[in-house]
Amino acid sequence: MLALAEGFGEGLVPALLAPDLDPRTWLDDPPDPPTVPPRVAARLRHADRLAAEAAAIRATAARLGLLVLTPADPAWPARFQAMPLRPLVLFALGDVRALSRTPATALVGSRSPTPYGHEAAELLASALARAGTTLWSGLARGIDALGHMACTAAKVPTVAVLAGGLDQIYPAEHKDLAIRIQATGGCLLAELPPGYPARRGHFPRRNRLIALGTPAVIVVEASLASGALHTARFAAENGADVFALPGPWSSERSQGCHRLIIEGANLIEGPEALLRDLGVQPLQSGAEALGFHGSADDEAILAGLSHGPRPTDLLHRESGLDRATFLKTLFGLQQRGGIRRLAGDLWSRTTSR
Repeated sequence: MLALAEGFGEGLVPALLAPDLDPRTWLDDPPDPPTVPPRVAARLRHADRLAAEAAAIRATAARLGLLVLTPADPAWPARFQAMPLRPLVLFALGDVRALSRTPATALVGSRSPTPYGHEAAELLASALARAGTTLWSGLARGIDALGHMACTAAKVPTVAVLAGGLDQIYPAEHKDLAIRIQATGGCLLAELPPGYPARRGHFPRRNRLIALGTPAVIVVEASLASGALHTARFAAENGADVFALPGPWSSERSQGCHRLIIEGANLIEGPEALLRDLGVQPLQSGAEALGFHGSADDEAILAGLSHGPRPTDLLHRESGLDRATFLKTLFGLQQRGGIRRLAGDLWSRTTSR
């Protein structure tokens, strides 16, 4: 009822989201403006109407198979209990035990990563997932999706926090990914009830949940105006650790990460260093994580890709192999899943599927 009074709008009402607020007190004795906006004060004065709306939402959620959680529920994530601007209600689809699973970290970044960012996100997310880490993200295109996919591939729970209701998966092309998340013990989470579409202003609401759902946030490529920066800064302001991936100084998608590092974020040096900094114990060696043991010719090509994607001609020169051996080894690695071809005649290391 209190969440309905707050309104699930594009702007938060901090007075209603204070961690020590007692909903019953405010419903029995509603505050007046300016403590809350006039529209909220008006809603609070009609408790019977709020109760009817709450019952209708619960009925809709039950019909859709959604769980409705409040701070009084045993499954409520402990990190949300005392967070500033805490949610008052959460809607979940899947296994809610994923919300409290450890180790856990958030992974956010660009919706349209560069080949460098795409490869880095895959390698970092795969290393974390293979170490049993639950990754939280927003089911968006780009870095978010790569994090969720790494977890589903490793059969490790992942948490996807949506900006709209869970009856409207956004973006629509990630419906299959949402199903895989549930099938591997993960959970879809939303603050907005079913029937509420995701709007531009709802993403900051979503981002604060990602920021404080875990003790750390990893940022892989972000512009200076990106939502990923908002997530990271909210996390840092409220005690979570922030890790940022450095990139080419000329890349607009690296500028946000560089700004975070200047502001005090931890610099990501690579998958193994990140696991160490997070205190996560890797379950596999680096060679096992690649999924195969390569020959000397394989290693010559993989070494050339160790610092990022390379075009075919440059990769050939750096490998030191003759043309016939190079092509045979290149396509052999591709068939075994060790490397993949990107747009623009670029080759990149990958992880086994």
